[in-house]
Amino acid sequence: MGWFRPCGPAARPAVSVLAEADGEPAGSGVLLPGQHLLTCAHVVNSALGRPDLLAPDHPGPVAVRVRIIAPGVTVEREAALRAWIPPRMNEGGLGGFEWNGDLAVLRIAEALPSSLRPPVWHPMAKAQRVRAWHGSGEPGVFADAEVTSCDGRFGYFDGNDRALEVGQSYSGGPLWSDDESVVVGLVTAKLDVHDGLVRRAWGIPWQRVRRELDGAGLAHLAGPRDDGASDHPAYPDLVALLDGPPPTSDGWARCARAVARQLGLGHREDGAPSAEEFARLLLTHERALPALVAAVGATSGGLAEELLAVARSHRLPRLLSPQEYERLVRLLDALPATAAAKIPAAVRAALPLAAVPAELLSGNGSWAPLVEHLEALHGDSPADPYGGVAVPRLLRAVEYVAASCRPADGDGGGMSAALRDWCGGVAARLGVPGTALRDRRKDAAEWAEQGRPTPPRVLVELRAVPSRGDGPERYRMRLWCDDGTGPQPVSEQDQRPRTSGEVAREILAAVGPLPRADGSLLPVVELVVDRDSLELPLDDWEDPDQPLPRVLGAEYPVVVNCPELRELGGDGILSDWRERWRRLDSEEPLHIDDEVAESTRALYGLLMERRFAGRADIVVSRQRRSAAVQTCLAAGVPVVLWDRGDKPGSPAMGHFTDRRGHLPEQVRIYRAMALRRPLTCPGRPVLAWADPDLLPPEGAGRPVPEEDELSYELGEAKDSLSPEPAYRGSEPPSRPAPGRAHEWEQVRHSQAAAVREFEHMSAAARDTDGPPPPDTAWPPPNAGRPLPVLELADPTDSDPEDFAW
Repeated sequence: MGWFRPCGPAARPAVSVLAEADGEPAGSGVLLPGQHLLTCAHVVNSALGRPDLLAPDHPGPVAVRVRIIAPGVTVEREAALRAWIPPRMNEGGLGGFEWNGDLAVLRIAEALPSSLRPPVWHPMAKAQRVRAWHGSGEPGVFADAEVTSCDGRFGYFDGNDRALEVGQSYSGGPLWSDDESVVVGLVTAKLDVHDGLVRRAWGIPWQRVRRELDGAGLAHLAGPRDDGASDHPAYPDLVALLDGPPPTSDGWARCARAVARQLGLGHREDGAPSAEEFARLLLTHERALPALVAAVGATSGGLAEELLAVARSHRLPRLLSPQEYERLVRLLDALPATAAAKIPAAVRAALPLAAVPAELLSGNGSWAPLVEHLEALHGDSPADPYGGVAVPRLLRAVEYVAASCRPADGDGGGMSAALRDWCGGVAARLGVPGTALRDRRKDAAEWAEQGRPTPPRVLVELRAVPSRGDGPERYRMRLWCDDGTGPQPVSEQDQRPRTSGEVAREILAAVGPLPRADGSLLPVVELVVDRDSLELPLDDWEDPDQPLPRVLGAEYPVVVNCPELRELGGDGILSDWRERWRRLDSEEPLHIDDEVAESTRALYGLLMERRFAGRADIVVSRQRRSAAVQTCLAAGVPVVLWDRGDKPGSPAMGHFTDRRGHLPEQVRIYRAMALRRPLTCPGRPVLAWADPDLLPPEGAGRPVPEEDELSYELGEAKDSLSPEPAYRGSEPPSRPAPGRAHEWEQVRHSQAAAVREFEHMSAAARDTDGPPPPDTAWPPPNAGRPLPVLELADPTDSDPEDFAW
């Protein structure tokens, strides 16, 4: 080993492999990552009671009992055989007492206490002093020896006459180097030499253990074969710096000791590491370079800047020294619950273009994974014009978190100040100009004062008018604009029918003057509909009279909102709706496929299991899609995304998995891409989006009462028959000429008769028991209308037990 030395756990956990017959130790083992154990294959044979300990044939899907002992904790578990590397005695180049292979990997299904950690491994070498333990794990039954020969395949070690002798039940246990606190191999066999006068045994060196595991496809349990540091493009630059003038009078030794202390490494007491060894450490230990920059900064600012320049030019991932990292994680983990709940929103606001996985924003007991992800992102702010460096994204995010802390959250200002102090210290070490950090701090303060930016919106309520003949389908529309002061009606809200092109023209005219939120977010077009119109293709409509297509869904984010479904569940669902929205940035989205949507009860169970998930992505077959969407909306899920197209597999849904930025804007971009590349973007995404703080106007999106429909149809008929619309709102025409007075009176009498006939027909239709006219099937909102039957099973399946509502 070199000047730096790895440090394993202070106390090595002992592993006993127990015999199936009597529960006594058959041998020992070593912990590996992922709740795996390593032992000798012949130890497993012994535990199973097989007569031939070196039998090479696989014992099958077996499991053995193991006991793991460490100070203060002892556990017994069942460990299943994961990999079998049998003893191989017939290979060339072997001595009379040697064999290859002889390894077994076991896996424990049940979790182990966190205090039981795998040891550190290191290659075996001649003259190492090693210690082996009996399989019982008793602290006093150890045998000390020295490695007298090692060729990478076999390692021989001899004990002196005052030490215990390696014997039965030592096999499979670790050969532990106390000098270096590492494991260098496994005990395998004892040799009787000169009638026992020489206490010699041999084991499998770590070099061969690694090769054998690699051949069995378990290289990930053995660690990297080669650190590859010398091939890294930053390696020669670092060697040149470390081979130059030292930062202190006693050379590099003081800085090297400081780095080792921060990294938890051991080191030699004399001398200093070579430039090559130090460079390898900086490239293989992810926080070594920041630790070195912190160590040399006080005595050699120029050298610290050169090291930072190498790190930036080669985009080395870690930003923080171990002490900086641990302090930030402690500060974030200590935030009160109300303050910690604001971290997802603060990170989103600080880094609107960064891809931050949702599971990291949920915390899950510690914010350490989020810190590690953010520190690997490089600065997104402009560099200082006088040569300074950009503010790293992590520091920007921490400033936003600090700004979001309030005394009302139980913080009292102390945590906010501590986070800002931490940012200042890290920025100073990294050479970030104070002016740049103050600019980011100002941005954070402004965001905290404004809260979450909300784009202005145009609310559109549409109702289809049944087509008469072969003409285009027409719609009645109500329109509101909301610039942050609440929905305000646009024009007189007249109920004349409009074509889809006319609807698009009026919406574009209303949305065009609205400003962008926070200078970047486009206004949103919100379609407020009842549950039968959730897939109305408003996003595809365009103004036909413009030189450009002016497609609504490509120019502006278009979302749908269905208050009718949400209100069916009462106050409980409305409460869930608000809580789901609050956790929209932190909870993982629901993924709903045909398996989940097999029945309404199954989907309902998922919605109740994930009671606070704010988003549902629906990828189901077409016959189940409508019911799945309506069930999610009725359960209070505020954001529901699906594909209304006919293509199998919902091709649009794969474009919205990273959850970056503003989801309505992502959907808009996809719709624009579909215009340019319809073959590669064939989906037709629909996004339901309902912010509890932005309610639609009263009555919008609810079913229209019958009386209102009939009265409107009657009024429309009167308008079409009466001459009055020809001059409504302007001066009436001059009195007709005397010669035409008789014709005028005839027209008036015939039109009046037609109106009376229409009224009679409408009244008769209402008085009969027959079916109502097609235009009048609108029951009043929530008045006598049954709750929806949101059945998700195949429509041909008529099982009455499968109704959810």
